[in-house]
Amino acid sequence: MEFLQELHEARMTRNSSGLKALTYTDCCERAYLTMLILETLRRFPTTAPYAHGYAKSTSGYDSYKHFRISGTDLYNFVYFVVGDQNAQDKLKDPGNARKKREKTQFPVMAFNRYVSNMSRGFAPSSADEQFLIRAESTLGITNSDYKATRRNLFSFNRLPTFEKKKTVTRLLLASRAKLRSSDIIKYLEQLSAQRDLETYKVTDPEPKISMPDIEVTGKDLAGYRYLVGSKNLMMTKKFLELAKDGKSIPPQMVQAYLPAITMIDNIVKAGPGFVQMLRTLENRAKKTPNT
Repeated sequence: MEFLQELHEARMTRNSSGLKALTYTDCCERAYLTMLILETLRRFPTTAPYAHGYAKSTSGYDSYKHFRISGTDLYNFVYFVVGDQNAQDKLKDPGNARKKREKTQFPVMAFNRYVSNMSRGFAPSSADEQFLIRAESTLGITNSDYKATRRNLFSFNRLPTFEKKKTVTRLLLASRAKLRSSDIIKYLEQLSAQRDLETYKVTDPEPKISMPDIEVTGKDLAGYRYLVGSKNLMMTKKFLELAKDGKSIPPQMVQAYLPAITMIDNIVKAGPGFVQMLRTLENRAKKTPNT
């Protein structure tokens, strides 16, 4: 079938330049969003075959040890999430990606079972929802809109029409921001157009930037103490966590982080030479092992 041929090769993860724009956190988030799209597609007769075909192309391998241009974007996202150092070295920030990988225990066997069942045309089940809840935790998904979308999808038939539209619209907005060049978004767009599932009454909450692999450890806080002062440490930690999730930041947290912002501003005002020195220092820092 034509759609199976179209789904055969990854789009977003096809070339190295695209990969270097992605962090490990980006891959986790995009893998989860892709699964939410599949859950949406499989609920409609006209798009269920796309979900089944995509799942089949993703589940054609029993491990994720190798990057595959012939795999789906979802396959490659999982490869970056569970792969070895070679996988993380392909990403935007290899050092932080490796640290995140060490702490991430993605349930590969459960994922294989999930996509295998979908590829065989099985109806959505409570086991699927439990897997996605588990995936949320292991992938570090904290976005409340994504979690709400997952909950709504597993009660989709009981939702009023406007709530269905809000659910699909939220997923569309997230996909346009995070999966614009992926191999699956066009099927969600087609479904939305065919079923009139997009509403313009939903505000777009999506940040249009790559999400850095920010994880503030005790050692990091010790360093931040020299930048923001001891009294601002806890507020600074919260500032970084909210910034990573693309959420609004309360004024008191911005105020706590202000000394670091002021430092950057002073360097910028000093001229391009000082900015270049800062960039050089950052590049050296990224290559330094975290001992």
